Amino acid sequence: MATAGGSPAADLGSRRLLRLVSFCVLLAGFCRGNSVERKIYISLNKTAPCVRLLNATHQIGCQSSVSGDTGVIHVVEKEEDLQWVLTDGPNPPYVVLLEGTLFTRNLMEKLKGRTSRIAGLAVSLAKPSPTSGFSPSVQCPNDGFGIYSNSYGPEFAHCREIQWNPLGDGLAYEDFSFPIFLLEDENETKVIKQETFDYIGSSRMVYDMETGRFPVQLENIESFVELGQVALRNSLELWMHTDPMSQKNASVQHQVEALLSTLERSGAGVPAVALRRLNQSQPLPPSSLQRFLRARNISGVVLADHSTVFHNHYYQSVYDTAENINVSYPEWQSPEEDLNFVTNTAKALAAVATVLGRALYQLAGGTNFSDTIQADAHTVTRLLYGFLVRANNSWFQSILRQDLRSYLGDGPLQHYIAVSSPTNTTYVVQYALANLTGQLVDLTREQCQDPSKVPTENKDLYEYVWVQGPLNSSETDRLPRCVRSTARLARALSPAFELRQWGSTEYSTWTESRWKDIRARIFLIASRELEFITLTVGFGTLIFSLVVTYCINAKADVLFIAPREPGAVSY
Repeated sequence: MATAGGSPAADLGSRRLLRLVSFCVLLAGFCRGNSVERKIYISLNKTAPCVRLLNATHQIGCQSSVSGDTGVIHVVEKEEDLQWVLTDGPNPPYVVLLEGTLFTRNLMEKLKGRTSRIAGLAVSLAKPSPTSGFSPSVQCPNDGFGIYSNSYGPEFAHCREIQWNPLGDGLAYEDFSFPIFLLEDENETKVIKQETFDYIGSSRMVYDMETGRFPVQLENIESFVELGQVALRNSLELWMHTDPMSQKNASVQHQVEALLSTLERSGAGVPAVALRRLNQSQPLPPSSLQRFLRARNISGVVLADHSTVFHNHYYQSVYDTAENINVSYPEWQSPEEDLNFVTNTAKALAAVATVLGRALYQLAGGTNFSDTIQADAHTVTRLLYGFLVRANNSWFQSILRQDLRSYLGDGPLQHYIAVSSPTNTTYVVQYALANLTGQLVDLTREQCQDPSKVPTENKDLYEYVWVQGPLNSSETDRLPRCVRSTARLARALSPAFELRQWGSTEYSTWTESRWKDIRARIFLIASRELEFITLTVGFGTLIFSLVVTYCINAKADVLFIAPREPGAVSY
């Protein structure tokens, strides 16, 4: 008899080798699993979601199911393609990928009527912007919350005299039961809001003035000058809008006349601006001045680039971008060169700012008026570039705190104004104002963060911020500094919530839905036909394998003859 065997050392080595191989296989399985996941799922990172908003009377916006919505993607390039989504397609629900030019109220009404077949909507930006214009706002912005009503100036109420935004289709004020995402792969553009929520900002400011919570009381305001839309002037004209109702008071009418004359004198030395008066029977456009006049008769004027309807054909839409106001840069320039490149739009806006600055100087009591008051076009062009083109630039970096650097992206800032919480843009505006209107003070970082310990400083009167500062001469380190200014943040929370007047028609009652996570992704699955074929083939293979295994097992004594055991052999 002969025997064969191995030593214990060899067994230990074999086990170690087996464990190593098993670990490698397991690691390879993890790597392969992640790779497969990346191949299946495509996350859509640059998206702008539609959210749910509510007020005392309406519910608008979009919503998804609690666990999200899933559907088959169907590309709609022309309106006829909707037939498949709405009726013909055999595998609803569908997620519609819609060309931006088709994103209109009429088409959305069709989708809204067949919500059982719609799981969601993804809208791609139209390139270039629609030539006919696009505005999802209403034709009479902030209707019902301005000065004009059925009891005060009824001839002007509800924009009976002028529909300020004739291209508005009200799409942003519709209610949809499915999620909607804007796809922003090519360009980071956002929805731009200008006091969208029924004058929520100015109404809060007036309320704080009336209740003694603002440094300036309402009765201390002698005149009011407001800048409206001023970037799309035809030729040189800048229109001065006033309120006809308040001017029925002789004293207010006299003050308004003095205010207009001051503006005209200030503009006389600025050849790039031609101030124009309007008929006194024309109402005010949507403006914060309306909320102040609603509380008290004061002299006021709104400066705008339009005499009647808006010149802006993309009011409150995703296409209200830098390109819309003709801001462009030579293609060969670097981002830093673009930041400091003075555009024609910047020059035109600087001219308007010059007129305004000279007028405010005189209205504040300045007597030795001269033409030395001049707005800096270089500063204006940097503001335009930072807010509308690229927030992550050297100037914005230098004026922010270090912990706010993440707010600056390679595209424009988010201009959507949340209902009650500050957004990235809010902080950048505050620090830009502090940089332009404040002053540098010689304080250490600790003193700047707690100026109450410095006898010569007043924390109640000023705001102190420790900013990153510019780069040094070698561009290796920054030169941080302390800026003292009067630029502060104030909550724009509607007084209706503080007064618990949930059904108020005096104040805005908009509130925003809450969410834990908003995201969208695309994943690949087989068609139902292929899934059925795969299941059938797999099931057939299983049955065949079972039959073969049974047959082999039944005939094992015939098919497999046991070999003769080696050992002693008889002779």
